[in-house]
Order: sequence, then C-alpha cells, then structure tokens
Amino acid sequence: MNAILWDGESIFPEKVELFKKFLKKYLRSLDGAELLEGKQFHYDPENDEFLNSEIQEYYHLWSIA
Repeated sequence: MNAILWDGESIFPEKVELFKKFLKKYLRSLDGAELLEGKQFHYDPENDEFLNSEIQEYYHLWSIA
C-alpha cells in the first residue's frame, strides 16, 4: 500500500527533512525563495519522490550529488 506523507501533517524521514532545509536555504541564497511559495512538499516514501515535479527535480539532483 502506498502512503503519501503530506507536508504539514506528517513527519518526514530525516533525509527528506535535510533536503527541505537545503532547498530552502539554497533558493534563499539566490533570492529565489518565492519559487517555493504555495508549493507543498508532499512525499511518497515508497517511491522516494515528491509529488510536485519541480521539487522532485531538485530532489533528484540533490540525492545523486
């Protein structure tokens, strides 16, 4: 069964929390924090991916770096 972890309602795994902090800090450093406005970090732990495709692209690059 596939369980989605909803942003603001679920406790994320440590790896996901580290990524969220990294992405927010990274975008702030580029004056791009507004790119995350209104975006939710809903996460599918079974497939290790975010439901938002833009966040997933960053996550993929971060996870292979």
